Amino acid sequence: MTGDKHREKKTKAAKQAEIDEYKDKWLRALAEYENLKKRAEKEKVETIKFSNQFLIIELFPIMDSFDSAMSSIKTSNDKESFLKGLKMLQKEFHRILEVNGLKKLKSVGEKFDPNFHEAHEEIYTDKFSEGIIVEEIRSGYTLSDRLLRPALVKVSKGVKKEEDSHGKGNRH
Repeated sequence: MTGDKHREKKTKAAKQAEIDEYKDKWLRALAEYENLKKRAEKEKVETIKFSNQFLIIELFPIMDSFDSAMSSIKTSNDKESFLKGLKMLQKEFHRILEVNGLKKLKSVGEKFDPNFHEAHEEIYTDKFSEGIIVEEIRSGYTLSDRLLRPALVKVSKGVKKEEDSHGKGNRH
């Protein structure tokens, strides 16, 4: 019987060693997982922190040109050349933003869509039918099909009816 107890003790010890080994592996895997999560979070923060880096690098020439233009306006009387230069900078600025996924929303002449437009005012006009955008006050933009800013617009109420202009109407 002592042999059986001895074997049983050995088996228990072997099983306990196996349990300890699995527990150790599990704890190591858990620690590796936690480290991986921390590394991934750190990389995410770094990615967000520097995500605009390439866009900013593309904008450096425009910034330099603006700085140069602001310096030269103090000494130059050639307003026409200055204005021409500003228009070129504006065009280049918009081109860089478009290349990076920014799109200007169409508004004037379009049907008002509350998903893309913010109505600033409704006006009577015979030039546009009701619900059509008459004027854009501030441009709206999307970035890769996500709305960044709605266009601020004036919307047509259609042609003013006679009873609206006198404050009277047919009341039944």
